[in-house]
Amino acid sequence: MMGRVVTIFQPLKTKNITDTFTEQTNKPSINLENHFEIMEKLFNILPYVFWKDRQGRYLGCNSNLARAFHFNSVAEFVGKTISEFFDDAESARIVEENDNEVMNNGKVVILEETLATPEGIRTYLSQKQPLYDDKGNVIGLLGCAVDITQIKEQERLTTEQNERLIGEKHQLEVDYYKQLAQQQEKFTKLANQVAHDIRSPLASLTMIVKSCTQIPEGDRIALREAAISIGDIANHLLHQYQKKDKMDATESEERQPILVSAVLLESLSAKKYQYENLAIKFDCHFKSHSHFAFIKTGASAFKRMLSNLINNAADAFDSQSGKIDLQLETDNEWVKITIQDTGKGMSPELIDKIMHKTAVTEGKESGHGLGLTQVWETLEHNHGEMHIASQPGKGTTVTLTFPRVKAPYWIAEEITLSSNDTVIILDDDTSIHGAWRARFESIINENTQIQLKHFQVGKEALEFIQSLAQNEKEQIFLLSDYELLKQELNGLHVIAQSGINRSILVTSHYADPLVQNQTAKTGTKILPKQLASEIVIKINAADKSSIKAAAMEKVDAVIVDDDKAFINTLLLFSFDDQITEEYHNPEHFLKNVTKYSKDTKIYLDNNYATSKLKGLDVAQELHARGYTHLYLLSGEAFKEGDIPSYLTVIGKNDIERLRNL
Repeated sequence: MMGRVVTIFQPLKTKNITDTFTEQTNKPSINLENHFEIMEKLFNILPYVFWKDRQGRYLGCNSNLARAFHFNSVAEFVGKTISEFFDDAESARIVEENDNEVMNNGKVVILEETLATPEGIRTYLSQKQPLYDDKGNVIGLLGCAVDITQIKEQERLTTEQNERLIGEKHQLEVDYYKQLAQQQEKFTKLANQVAHDIRSPLASLTMIVKSCTQIPEGDRIALREAAISIGDIANHLLHQYQKKDKMDATESEERQPILVSAVLLESLSAKKYQYENLAIKFDCHFKSHSHFAFIKTGASAFKRMLSNLINNAADAFDSQSGKIDLQLETDNEWVKITIQDTGKGMSPELIDKIMHKTAVTEGKESGHGLGLTQVWETLEHNHGEMHIASQPGKGTTVTLTFPRVKAPYWIAEEITLSSNDTVIILDDDTSIHGAWRARFESIINENTQIQLKHFQVGKEALEFIQSLAQNEKEQIFLLSDYELLKQELNGLHVIAQSGINRSILVTSHYADPLVQNQTAKTGTKILPKQLASEIVIKINAADKSSIKAAAMEKVDAVIVDDDKAFINTLLLFSFDDQITEEYHNPEHFLKNVTKYSKDTKIYLDNNYATSKLKGLDVAQELHARGYTHLYLLSGEAFKEGDIPSYLTVIGKNDIERLRNL
């Protein structure tokens, strides 16, 4: 079964990816140079990705797609045609027909494909685009797909339920609408869940692509385009299944701070699906530091205004191909949004009418129907301005300017670390961890004492944090996802129970008032997940001098032991008149050891539940660094020669000897 085909934008052209196709001769092998390994890892973040030549041979795919069709490896998939691994001939015919249409027409399409797979009947929302060589010849196809079977099944059940309710004459109308709303809510949640499952790896891909400068530019562009394609699918799902009451907001809605970059991306995705008959390429360019800019406006009115202006730009093409570009730049006072098209342009007389708010009689069929009343009302209600620059035959540029407002209390605009921090990353999506690792790579290379620690389960992250001493907790920076699927705790629970003051909630639910109110209670900032690749990471400039100053402070003893009860006993009976600091993890201690003078007494346990290091290993490291007062607190019976001369062993129950020291 074939679904509706939607043309989105002009096909992608990128030399490095298409070289893969032109290098194919008689055998379907892949040659992606030395950076293929990195690219393969990046593609594996996405749901399903594949590419094939004009003869229908698959030249590659990501591991997710290979597993879906029960291949042991991508290598087994390479060289196959659809008929060789699709048992159902009709399904193979549908895929071949759709793929050939893309390659023959040179159009990018998004469509639903319902196919018989090894896992049963599945429905996929796919985006397919032709690939070209340097001479403009179509040499293959690149495809991305997402499994939406659950959503389609829920939609079918809802339709059947609606028809049954309507057919039962005794059913009260109010009950019908109540059940209808309940069904709508069910597959709205399903759509949200699918979109969440897509957006997390997309955030990963965006961060990784931005960090991997060793990948050639052409390939980075291809990866980014693939991410955008699947991101559009996620936005389309949310837009298609969102509840009607969210669509009916009026101009009287409350003005609130709006994250402009997020709204622009959302609007752009919606428009790509709207214009099925136009070969329009939609693009966006955001200047540095503009991603976190806010304006104060009614959200629905602002989105409607953008929609009107983008619609006008699309109508200016008269069904011809063209490009619409959204640009965003800011300074300390203003936010400037530019909508630029390559359409037929406007005459000076028409521009004059628009700017003087005179009724425009040409109408949309002439390409100038701006929805002016709504546009001007939104501008006036929110202190905005509009400027239009255009020439007949040369396109139009509409520039909107709004006052920039202070970012709301909940937004995280930067990550500020100390040079000896441990960054804990909590997310149930494995791809996010790889993305953050790539994001922090250059930071850690320059600041070797900074460490990353990864958790996928909230309970495990919480247990680790609670095992730390207070001074160790002060060196933790927590980055946590909000939704931890199928877990008792969400990210906010972990943040609140851990008591970590420096924490950021990384979530696509940033605009949810409930989430904002909950984070306010813990003093937690929110980072929109789609902006994780853009946030600035800083090392506190004052940190180095503060570390040096701390090193001058006098500490009589440092105790490194993961038994809190034992430490409390020592403090009570042996160190009651001493200045002491305690650590429950030897790695954290070693990371901070430069704070202490070389003659500080250091007491080590030998076995730690929180670390693979043993006290003997730590003592050896300390001795190499020049520390001279080292003690091992242990009840073990050591053999002669086990203990080096620079280390003194004291029994854990020898309280009197400890006091004498």
